[in-house]
Amino acid sequence: MPIPTGVGAEELRRANLRAILQTVHTHGPTTRAVLTKQLRLNRSTIGALTGELQSLGLVTEQASAVAGRSGRPSHLVVPQSDNVVVAVDVGVDRIAVAVVCLGGEVLAHRFRGHQRGQHDVAHVVESVARMVEDVLAVAPPRTRCLGIGVAVPGAVRARDGMVRSAPNLGWVDEPFSELLGERLGRAVSVGNDANLGVVAEHMRGAAVGYTEVAYLNASVGIGGGFLVGGVPLTGASGYAGEVGHMQVDSVGPGCRCGAIGCWETKVGENVLLQHAGRQPGGGPPAVAEVIAAARAGEERAARSVEEVADWCGVGLQAIVNLFNPEIIVLAGSLSQVWVAAQTRVTRSMERSALVSPHGEILICAAGLGEDSPLMGAAELAFAPVLDDPQGVPQAV
Repeated sequence: MPIPTGVGAEELRRANLRAILQTVHTHGPTTRAVLTKQLRLNRSTIGALTGELQSLGLVTEQASAVAGRSGRPSHLVVPQSDNVVVAVDVGVDRIAVAVVCLGGEVLAHRFRGHQRGQHDVAHVVESVARMVEDVLAVAPPRTRCLGIGVAVPGAVRARDGMVRSAPNLGWVDEPFSELLGERLGRAVSVGNDANLGVVAEHMRGAAVGYTEVAYLNASVGIGGGFLVGGVPLTGASGYAGEVGHMQVDSVGPGCRCGAIGCWETKVGENVLLQHAGRQPGGGPPAVAEVIAAARAGEERAARSVEEVADWCGVGLQAIVNLFNPEIIVLAGSLSQVWVAAQTRVTRSMERSALVSPHGEILICAAGLGEDSPLMGAAELAFAPVLDDPQGVPQAV
């Protein structure tokens, strides 16, 4: 995109370096000719800027068969894949860790399951640290780790990564970012899983090309991440998006947060399981089993899916009324219910619609599946380098 004018020469150069690196990171190998057109700079300036990024070890250049305006081949600017980050997703029932290259390619992916419920933060820190060390130990030679990003299912204070509340883990005011950073001897960035999920879906998933996006991920609770004008909506301190606790039923039931009739008490995966006569805590496979039983004609399972679908529509329409998104991306059990009962969800939305969802809003399953928060955590770790390529850390 064009770089604004009216700033000093040094700041303009930094902005151009940032734009080039962000372009090749997001879109992959890009010719100098395309960069020249997008940034509205001359060819010699683009050459000098890409040369500086090469000297920083962030990109390489290759010959391209694509011709520039003069008819000569235009050099291809390629993100250098030995620059990596480690992404971590601390979920309610698993920890996922990935090594992700500049450019978005996943080099390594590891999972470790754990029981749902409360977890001692020190034990989680140690588990995550060992997994991070394990994936870095098998990384290719000369790999440069640029940062570590972590997604957690809770309210995270933006300025320091303090986890103010993560009820599904039993955490209140836990300095998880600081503790993990001390354990690893590296800087660690932490963010809310849904806020990171919407960033990932916007960059590489179902919401590419959209600027008004709602991302909703349901398991035990419901997390929401939003883009407004292409910019993440975080709120004053980073706590925006707690849509699972918006009231949808004034007569109940009571929620663990102390309020009455929160959305997650109507559509959380345990609600669907219990209404269908199953034990809670089975996760996505248990939800899939109920949906399959409903399709096979089991009445109690079918009633459970229908009831959750109805309340899913009520909550989705509230999201539409509040944010007027172009696209709603669903993950977790919300995605499973949407795929199974799309017509029922849509009818429920229409009953409380200020604006009909038909033809106005795209609703779809997450393109990255359960990995949206993990890939968003990678982007959180890449953010400092993408913002200031000249500040890239040295290899350790």
